[in-house]
Amino acid sequence: MTLEEVRVNIDRVDAEIKKLFARRMELADNVARVKAETKDDIFKPEREVAIINNLTQDVGENIKKEYIALIKRIMEISRKYQYGRTLKLRDCLDVEYVTELPNVESAAMVKNELYICNMVSKDKVATVDSFEEVAQLITSNQADAGAGILEDVSVQAADEIHNMLVKHRLYINQCEVVEDGGIKKKVVMFGKKLVVLPEHNRMKIMFVCNNKSGSLASILSMISDYGVNLTEIHSKPNREKDWNYEFFLEFEANFLKEEIRALIFQLMNETQYFQILGSYRCEGDI
Repeated sequence: MTLEEVRVNIDRVDAEIKKLFARRMELADNVARVKAETKDDIFKPEREVAIINNLTQDVGENIKKEYIALIKRIMEISRKYQYGRTLKLRDCLDVEYVTELPNVESAAMVKNELYICNMVSKDKVATVDSFEEVAQLITSNQADAGAGILEDVSVQAADEIHNMLVKHRLYINQCEVVEDGGIKKKVVMFGKKLVVLPEHNRMKIMFVCNNKSGSLASILSMISDYGVNLTEIHSKPNREKDWNYEFFLEFEANFLKEEIRALIFQLMNETQYFQILGSYRCEGDI
């Protein structure tokens, strides 16, 4: 058999797969409709493992791993479709947000970063020694917002400010990139409410995924399936559980868009822990 003949057969098989895939998505839609009514979980890891074990019983070892990879991707794509359909059928995304920036009459910052902030008049800023103190001023209503350097671009991210956002459930709502001593820095403002505006082009999240092979790859593949571009990713050890990590991601997105809401819905349901850390427009050349 020549290469051209092989290619003809591959095209024929691909056409059959296309038809079967369309049928598979029809069935996924049926599943989504039923689960939207019953409020059943879309993601059931134990059932997926059982299905894979059953389907691979008679698959040759020479292609078994590849077949498992294929089945997993089909399941992932099916779940993606179901999350989107479920949100259309049932308003079940539990995320509270406001659509106006708060009026900032007072702000708080770590004193050694005050020099770089242009988002609020410096005479309105109370300076303290740590981001924990910044958070305490905000949560006790002694400050309307906080500000600080989130990242030295291409150098390092600030774990302290990330920890503060997670611990106190604060949200970034403004961001600008400024140059300081030849290094571009992301300076952010944050507060107690998640703010979502039509002009926002970034979201920041934190998640912890299950400590098993392929967990992170599956999450990143999921994000890619939504056509979302990552602009930042870093990790740090999760202090509460050995051999597990917290992942911090920034990506190009606006929460008002249907696809992004579906992505957030899926992430909320398929990670061990998930938290939105902000929605904002990132200004400046990175």
